[in-house]
Amino acid sequence: MDEKQAVGEAADKFFAALNAMFIGDLGPMTDLWSHADDVVYMGPAGVFLTGWPAVLEDWEKQAALNLGGEIHTTQRHVTVGDGLAVTHHRAETTNRDSDGNMVNVTMRGTNVFRKEDGTWKMIAHHSDPLAFLEY
Repeated sequence: MDEKQAVGEAADKFFAALNAMFIGDLGPMTDLWSHADDVVYMGPAGVFLTGWPAVLEDWEKQAALNLGGEIHTTQRHVTVGDGLAVTHHRAETTNRDSDGNMVNVTMRGTNVFRKEDGTWKMIAHHSDPLAFLEY
């Protein structure tokens, strides 16, 4: 498998991990992310977090929201360098808002991956903000 395809598969795992997180399962998300001190998370709730402990704590908060629904990509662009890769995507999601109503949202995002011990691990995520997710 070439590196671009391998990064695409890592990006697919991120969306599968999000769908698992929507029902409270953080296992796939913790497997995908690097656990290094230099990871960065700038998610839809407007946070700017660095380091794996802070990022994990935020994923735990999100899982507790029990958003339900699902997310999938509608467009993706992959760029691969020497040990680093970036994916840009547009995604569509259906989740509960703060009032419990199911809403459809289209968002843009950027993910950065680093090859660690032969595996592409996420080291950064940035997405459009969603006001109803601020916590």
